[in-house]
Amino acid sequence: MNPHILPSSQPVSGQAPVLELKAVSRYWGKRAAINNLNLTIKPGETVALIGPSGGGKSTLIRLLAGVLKPTQGRVLVAGKDLAKMSAAELRYHRAHSRIIEQTHLLVPQLSVHQNVVAGKLPLWPWHKVMASALWPVEKKPVHALLESLSIGEHQWRPASDLSGGQMQRVAIARALISAPTTLLADEPTASLDPATARAVTEIILNQAKERGVTLVFCTHWLDAIMHRCDRIIGLREGTLVLDAKPSEVTQDALNLLYQGSEELHEGNNERI
Repeated sequence: MNPHILPSSQPVSGQAPVLELKAVSRYWGKRAAINNLNLTIKPGETVALIGPSGGGKSTLIRLLAGVLKPTQGRVLVAGKDLAKMSAAELRYHRAHSRIIEQTHLLVPQLSVHQNVVAGKLPLWPWHKVMASALWPVEKKPVHALLESLSIGEHQWRPASDLSGGQMQRVAIARALISAPTTLLADEPTASLDPATARAVTEIILNQAKERGVTLVFCTHWLDAIMHRCDRIIGLREGTLVLDAKPSEVTQDALNLLYQGSEELHEGNNERI
């Protein structure tokens, strides 16, 4: 697929689509990770996705990204069912709906630059992919992006030389380099210490805001994102039990969401 020609069913590059789940279930064996879920995420929304472990959050993120298919129901992007998209349209959607994982998934022996450029490979023709393996490409755009994440000086260092927080910033840069319309952050600070986790959370929130992209941020640190999000969605056992503006979320609602879970409060009202 020529990266400069968009499939006709896709929005113009840079314009976030509406994401919809209609009566979606996703089973792993006989267990429903997502159970009859109806959900609409509007363009440009910042959504905090919360709930106890095993509630279906990661599965939901992968359904939205198009890397998982629903067992039942439909996932719609800009009104079109992912199941009915052509291979080119599906590749386009996946390339512009980027997941920031719990772990950075960098190739440690490669440079920071090479790891970031890897985020563009799905959009490139084969000859540019081959060229990128032989000599540095996109040097200025990568440097500008790394500078915006305060790690510009590390562009040519091996990824293995970086700290955990720096590696996660490189992973964020790899997700952003393809100019995504949707960012899906799956507990991207889970392996970081509290101070670094908050810093990385702010980076993701700021980058999403500046770029006008839709952000679904799965986190156990609700207090770090609550004042910056438009909406809070809570999943429990694959079922939607909370969908409200931050100002409407009560402690009773959180208690119900986390009932019986050791993750509730953990003693300080900060980590949920």
